[in-house]
Amino acid sequence: LPAGCTSLSLTRCENVDVWAALGSSLKALRLDNCNVGNDGLTRILSGCPELASLQLPNNRALQVPVVLAMMPPLRSLDILCCEDSSAPQDVGAIVAAFPRLEELALHLGGDCSTLTRLQKSLRRLCVRLSDELTAAELATRVLPRLLSLQRLDVIVPRERDVAVAEHRFRGLAPSVVVRCCGDVQATASKGVLNVGSLCDGLGLVLEK
Repeated sequence: LPAGCTSLSLTRCENVDVWAALGSSLKALRLDNCNVGNDGLTRILSGCPELASLQLPNNRALQVPVVLAMMPPLRSLDILCCEDSSAPQDVGAIVAAFPRLEELALHLGGDCSTLTRLQKSLRRLCVRLSDELTAAELATRVLPRLLSLQRLDVIVPRERDVAVAEHRFRGLAPSVVVRCCGDVQATASKGVLNVGSLCDGLGLVLEK
């Protein structure tokens, strides 16, 4: 990267050299559908100490490492993937690593109660849900405690699940949008959808 470069955005660059994308001055990084794996994620987090916005949508099932010597001060994180093989991500590790997140997009599963630790900072949340217990916990125990939340995007497995989710999450955030995985994948495959359009500009404010 050029000296002093603060932002970088790449889409569908499957052979991207993650090391080449790193820089001590980088504050915003978007690698959409660039075949980034967990090793690449770890290298990004350890190699960009000033990073505030990290957008890695459509890059398999990324997992935030539990322990690194030093984490960047992320305020916006997107590691959402709607592929069938994508497993839920460890929200506890994410919250522990980045306690001041304002925007978050991920595949949520299991115990999601640790999201309440972001109750004062989280403004936007985009979640892919794949099981009933997680959806129920999110609606009844978590969202009512996220006092700063302004926008909630929910992605459900099937089209027939949309109406149920709309009813369940209605009124739990000022703005709630529900989509199914198939619609998200179809739009993304046409090159129209990125995290900005999915989550109404997730990360864009930080990149300006």
